[in-house]
Amino acid sequence: MMYVKGILVGAAAFLVAVISSGVIAIAVTIRFPELAMRIFPAQSFDIQWGEFYSPYFPLWQTVIVGLLAFVIAFIWMVTRASARM
Repeated sequence: MMYVKGILVGAAAFLVAVISSGVIAIAVTIRFPELAMRIFPAQSFDIQWGEFYSPYFPLWQTVIVGLLAFVIAFIWMVTRASARM
């Protein structure tokens, strides 16, 4: 039962971390475009009317933050439940 609770808490922490880090990345991109071009790598698109740059959305970074939150929450719940027994 403690593993099920740990997985549920870890999944909740994963969702919260991914959503919040994604919102932060979007806010930085919108609010400070020069900073976003320095932090996030840019991709150049050349369509026949001209060239424009688009920063990559940091998807793998947000997933790493979410996985880290999952692991921390899962370990915290399991060790907390093990200490009670």
